[in-house]
Amino acid sequence: MLAPAVGMATLVGADTANAETTGAYNHPIVGTWQVDILFPVGSGNPPEKGLFLFTGTNLVICTNTRVRDLGLGKWDLLDPFRFSFTFRHHMFMPDGTWGGTLDIAHSGSASGNTFTSSGTGKAYDTNGKPTDSVSSRIAGVRY
Repeated sequence: MLAPAVGMATLVGADTANAETTGAYNHPIVGTWQVDILFPVGSGNPPEKGLFLFTGTNLVICTNTRVRDLGLGKWDLLDPFRFSFTFRHHMFMPDGTWGGTLDIAHSGSASGNTFTSSGTGKAYDTNGKPTDSVSSRIAGVRY
């Protein structure tokens, strides 16, 4: 039962040197966020809610109401307010079998208690073959 906690601690501490040299510790995106994820009208994708964590060591950890799986990734400092991030979710079929992965790439800006970003999500089947791509926008509020 401790193995996941030990693994997460290792993951969070692994990139500390990079954060110290890039100034990531002080970037306004660092922290926990409640997010609204919006898709283009007509895409067939309903809005989603999510929880995102951007660490001072450039990691992204997130969940959302549709995928319901932990997303893991990395964010990069672009300037004192702008950032980019990527993360991957596993996708599962209604019966629980693995259906592939979803890779998200966004860029945005953060200031005070809000952030916004936009980008693309690309879905891949279990063989790594692309199956779908959709743009999205995220609006986050710090909590």
